[in-house]
Amino acid sequence: MNGRRGVTTVAALGALVLLGGCGITRRAAVSTMVPILEKTVEVLYRDQDLDTVEKGMPGNLLLLRGMCESSPKNRDLWTLGAQLYFYYAMGFVEGENPEQAKLLYLQGLSMGRAQLDRLDWFRPDLDIDAFAEELQEAGKDDVPLLFWTLANWVSWINLSMNEPAAIADLPIVEVALERVLEIDPTFFRGMPYAFAGTLWATKPVLLGGDPELAREAFESAFEASGRRLLFFQVLYAQSYCRQTLDQEGFRKTLDEVLDAPADLDPDYRLLNEVAKRRARTLLEYEDEWF
Repeated sequence: MNGRRGVTTVAALGALVLLGGCGITRRAAVSTMVPILEKTVEVLYRDQDLDTVEKGMPGNLLLLRGMCESSPKNRDLWTLGAQLYFYYAMGFVEGENPEQAKLLYLQGLSMGRAQLDRLDWFRPDLDIDAFAEELQEAGKDDVPLLFWTLANWVSWINLSMNEPAAIADLPIVEVALERVLEIDPTFFRGMPYAFAGTLWATKPVLLGGDPELAREAFESAFEASGRRLLFFQVLYAQSYCRQTLDQEGFRKTLDEVLDAPADLDPDYRLLNEVAKRRARTLLEYEDEWF
């Protein structure tokens, strides 16, 4: 299955579910479809046809939201929705339209929170120490839902640092991300490390930002991924190098991304192609940032 057929398959299967039968029948059909959808996403990650995926994703994201509404307790489906909203926003929108990306991240965050808020241990309404204590109940099976929710949350915060609501959310996100790092830091080739690095690099020092801690987190992400998931290098250049005014590191890291072979990581070829495109966009800002 190539990228075009994968995108079409998601749409076709989803339409059959939403058009068919009563609520119980639809929920049963959605549950049956989840493994197929997850496999379709794996196939898409291996593709390199960015144009087809970019054109196909918006309609499929809306369809996926409809499927979620038809099966409100299907945690795996809502987790998939949070994941795909994050990747669409990060990979295809943020570089060109940050304001639209913020809306997409908020939608991905909303989908993740819809399921997290059902869990007894997710209590961000508590004071931060009590929240951290409750998070100890989270286990490895909770990591995908928790992490993809946080990926949207961190990304929204990074684009909204001038908004009081984003600043207020920083302690909540940081504590939850630290719990993910305790449970399964190598999830998705070490992505929790990369997002911890992003958060600690972009968070103002007066609010607890720590560039050195950020650098260490990125080094852990590079080690976990074998430097084959180029998305991490892009995050490193965009956050750490920019915040520390490391122009040499910025240029060197993005050149590494652009010079990497297309088959560096066959399982995540699409993500690496997205990283290359994002690297080219970031280099256009080099003179402005440094």
